[in-house]
Amino acid sequence: MKLSHRVLSVAALALSASLAPAQNFNINVGSSNPTSKPANTFGAGANQPGEWNAVSANLPSTPNLVDVTGAPTTVSIALVGGFGNFQIANPAWNGDDEKLLELAADVGSIGQGGGTITWTFSGLAAGTYEITTYAIAPDQPAVYRTRVAIAGAAEPAQIVGGAWPGQPYVLGVTHARHTVAVGVGQNLVVVTNDPGTPAGNLSTVNGFQIKGTTAVPVGTPFCFGDGTGTACPCGNASAFGANEGCLNSLGLGGKLLATGVASLANDTLRLNGTRMPDSSALFFQGTAQQASGTGAVFGDGLRCAAGTITRLGTKTNAAGASSYPTVGDQSVSQRGVVLGAGTREYQVWYRNAAAFCTASTFNLTNGLQVTWAP
Repeated sequence: MKLSHRVLSVAALALSASLAPAQNFNINVGSSNPTSKPANTFGAGANQPGEWNAVSANLPSTPNLVDVTGAPTTVSIALVGGFGNFQIANPAWNGDDEKLLELAADVGSIGQGGGTITWTFSGLAAGTYEITTYAIAPDQPAVYRTRVAIAGAAEPAQIVGGAWPGQPYVLGVTHARHTVAVGVGQNLVVVTNDPGTPAGNLSTVNGFQIKGTTAVPVGTPFCFGDGTGTACPCGNASAFGANEGCLNSLGLGGKLLATGVASLANDTLRLNGTRMPDSSALFFQGTAQQASGTGAVFGDGLRCAAGTITRLGTKTNAAGASSYPTVGDQSVSQRGVVLGAGTREYQVWYRNAAAFCTASTFNLTNGLQVTWAP
């Protein structure tokens, strides 16, 4: 019992030490001219004053965005689609409203053979982010509409547009807002497009505000491949305190964490697997812990989740990572048929086809126990 207590204590310390503050950015789209951006006292709809980036939609990418403090980062923004920058004066807009909203990216329309811009933010620190996307047309704000969707967000796609409300900005008229968990090495992808109505619609993007929080992990990791429980099958133990599975052919232990809210009434739980090869990954749920949480040898790793097994979904790892749910997926509680408060165990089985360890071609992450609230 003392050993178990020590393992949990070290695990908790290591987990908290691995957390880093997420980042905050203000981005004005439509020109790379630094004189065209709002003042750093302007908080806009996210109420986030600070330095603004001037990003041209005529360029395929803009590297090294500065955060709201003005500090340069390795975060970049890339875009595909659309018709570049445009600027139309709106007599109702002045000052910082004018700078943010009159300069914009022309998403265009389906009828023009375009109608979509995909924006990819790379290099963000792992964490949970609130994304505000400004998408009100400067020429006909009361008529034109823009659809905004973010891969993996807790909220569905949102349609933006309407008569100018003045200050304060209004959700659904001036902007969309989404909350999304970004895992280690993952990109943030925002898709803006023409919703198809009204007839002759032209869509617009004016800018973004990215507001980060410290990622608070949900659940209790267990069943590590570090020798504190069942031994890994071929001496492929991970480092003590790393809180991950048995080592794979990359010399890494697959790791499973979660963010969001584990509540049946408001399920925003997101399972995030990292440190895996770029291969298929199956997220699954169990109702018990294998061998009281110490695990049992399975493939090149340990099976940790047991009892009644439910397959949540299969994903393809990119940069060694994947998540469940993403856009179009049921929530974890829906897919797992969690009907009442209680605990469930989660794990990721992943393909590792390289000649390594046993004759099997798969491995697993650590286990993660999540307690569901009503």
